[in-house]
Amino acid sequence: MEPVTNEGRTTWHCLEMLVCPLCHARLTDCIHGLRCTACDLTYTFTEGIPRMIDESWLDEATRQEMAAQDEHFAGLPDKAVFKPDHHSRYRRRRMRQHLKHLLAELDNGIADRPSVHVACCGTGYEVEALQAAGWIVSASDLSAQALYGLRKRSAIRGHRVPYLQADVRHLPFAADSFDAVVVVEGLHHTPDPLGGFAELVRIARHQVAVIEPYTTSALNLMAWVGLAHRAEYSQDQPCRLTASLVGQMLSIAGVESGTARLYLDLPPGRLTDTVGDWPILSALLSNCNAAAEWLLRRMGLGNKILLVVNVK
Repeated sequence: MEPVTNEGRTTWHCLEMLVCPLCHARLTDCIHGLRCTACDLTYTFTEGIPRMIDESWLDEATRQEMAAQDEHFAGLPDKAVFKPDHHSRYRRRRMRQHLKHLLAELDNGIADRPSVHVACCGTGYEVEALQAAGWIVSASDLSAQALYGLRKRSAIRGHRVPYLQADVRHLPFAADSFDAVVVVEGLHHTPDPLGGFAELVRIARHQVAVIEPYTTSALNLMAWVGLAHRAEYSQDQPCRLTASLVGQMLSIAGVESGTARLYLDLPPGRLTDTVGDWPILSALLSNCNAAAEWLLRRMGLGNKILLVVNVK
């Protein structure tokens, strides 16, 4: 299949591996983009990005989410595009610690680090880290504006990964397309996180890993005192994972258990970012956070979770 591109280029180098995200049928070239051989929908390209979304089958909640994400990511400053470089020392340490644990779990399950797809990729921090660790990486996001940020980050950092626009609940790949599939803080933005997780399981050959906000009834107190967010830029009440939702995810993956690690993450804010950027206070804050996290983890509490499951 010859790529159909804008300006003679495309951000997804291997169009043969794409299928219709709605019915998973084969795609063919047409003058406007890629056409499904079964349902006859056509998927176009915008500035070289395959737009594997058709608004006719998007529900209203997803359309609102896409608009909110585009508004958030439009014109992002370098501080947001190149996270965590411009974050406080404390915030950078926490984000890298989470990725270190994620990479370790993936390495335990897939020793030779082959292909991984990052859904809900944002501007590509996790994409960059996985590629640096030796994985063959691809990416997707609901927001075209987020992908423009990824393109800017890729151009400056010099890494090249194929990426496209897609809804995590309707990914344009055949079953078992990637050895691992990863989402970092993206499922809680979708109106249906379980549907999104089911798609991750469908396209993964071996592992699915997610890092998401997590809560129990006891942690409502944390939200009340400011140690967890009640609202985010795109939804008034973002969906947090609970023990019940995690159980349903394991059922979707067809397993009885997975690797779960709870975290206590102080929310970004003026106080924590200012204090967290001073070397001595940053180390003190990190050590206090680690001690509280150790205790809460043994009680089964945390406001963020890393969940890794082996599938199929």
